Amino acid sequence: MKVHIGIKQKYNKMPTPKVNESNKDYTKRCMSDNEMKAKHFDFNERYAVCQAFYTELETSKTSFDYDGTLSTDKGKEIANRIRGDIYIISARNDKEGMLSVAKEIGIPESRVYATGSNKAKIEKIKELGITTHYDNNNDVIKQLGSIGKLI
Repeated sequence: MKVHIGIKQKYNKMPTPKVNESNKDYTKRCMSDNEMKAKHFDFNERYAVCQAFYTELETSKTSFDYDGTLSTDKGKEIANRIRGDIYIISARNDKEGMLSVAKEIGIPESRVYATGSNKAKIEKIKELGITTHYDNNNDVIKQLGSIGKLI
């Protein structure tokens, strides 16, 4: 069975992997979920949907603006729940002031960008193929379309 990319959007009531939950543990929980059993009676179909969902989350690329976003408790809380690769992409001119929070959350320095402007930030987000970007600037969110999330 072929499962389409974008499964996260299609199945918005699926069980979500818990922080540090292994693929094996998540799949077991997803397969036994009553709603998943009702929607996907066939074992192989349900397994494919659970695996595709887990894989999509693991391979996602999420970015955060820094000031007013990842620098806040709410931003850090969201980042700590995210699976997949996390980036900091800021309109700041220098990334040095963002590195301590990056280290705290487990974001390597190679995924921290200081672009110097919102225009360059948006270009970097698109260049990197970011799937979700959190920002406190409504203009940036509007320009990013469906991948932009206001915080």
